[in-house]
Amino acid sequence: MIVTWTPTGLAAVVIGDDFGTAGGSSPGKVRTKLEQLGGMGEEQVVKLAFGANPFRAMRGNVAGDCVFTARRSHADRQTAANYFKTNYGYIGQQGTLLLTIDAASLTMANATFRGVIVAEFNGLEWTLRYTFGMTTIT
Repeated sequence: MIVTWTPTGLAAVVIGDDFGTAGGSSPGKVRTKLEQLGGMGEEQVVKLAFGANPFRAMRGNVAGDCVFTARRSHADRQTAANYFKTNYGYIGQQGTLLLTIDAASLTMANATFRGVIVAEFNGLEWTLRYTFGMTTIT
């Protein structure tokens, strides 16, 4: 899987690349693991006076999260820390998230970069967990 983040008005950044084949801004092989992908619609639930069951209706407003980890080895700890700081700087940006899985592409336009945390720190190998908010997948 190749994960590409393109902030609105800025250049695309490859943040995950299982094979190290994306080229361009790709950092080489970055093992990725998709943890969550999907959405839910907003539902209105109203208790009705003397009713046996509440009123339930879907109101649209589909939204969800795309959560994945990316494990990358670094030349030294300073480089690893700087890589994290760069990714931390993306929080709050809006743009397009693209997951390329073999020949399939999942494009999430108007995605929001919600967060990145260090999920695992093992010397020169760091695993970052990314969370993107999204509303559509095409």
